[in-house]
Amino acid sequence: MSRTRRRPGRLEMTEEVQFPVTPMLDMAFQLLAFFVLTFQSPTSETHLDLSLPANPAAMPAAARGQADPIPARREDSDLENDLWIRAEADDLGELRSLRLGEAVVPDLGTLGDRLRRYTKVLEGRPLRVRLVADDGLRYEQAARVIATCASAGVAAIRLADPGSAPSPSGNLPRIAP
Repeated sequence: MSRTRRRPGRLEMTEEVQFPVTPMLDMAFQLLAFFVLTFQSPTSETHLDLSLPANPAAMPAAARGQADPIPARREDSDLENDLWIRAEADDLGELRSLRLGEAVVPDLGTLGDRLRRYTKVLEGRPLRVRLVADDGLRYEQAARVIATCASAGVAAIRLADPGSAPSPSGNLPRIAP
């Protein structure tokens, strides 16, 4: 304790508060070590391949004050090469039915055969698939559909929301079953 004088002739006692900094620093370094040691870097599974449109209005201006648009990449962004696959689940989450566009596909083997025929029809252009799965479909069943698409030579498999599927008229090229 220390003594201070506030008024002449009268002494008051004040108490100094000790603030322990060392335990707080120890805890901060322990937390830092924990988060550094348990950090896992993102894998390729978390990578999202996005094709964003090139908008000249959003690009930086050139020296003359005009925007120079970047030439568009050669990518078929139309839906001609995109096939829609619907995977419907039963009450237990098992695969109940498959649809390729508007055609019902009886099993995964038939789906693979039809996708191989589409890759031949497209003659080197990339075949892309949009998979629309029920919310109740188990992951194992969806993984089997994705594996069938990949083994058939599909270039890209995209997952789509159930509400985003096109109307049944579709934009599918016609091939013989």
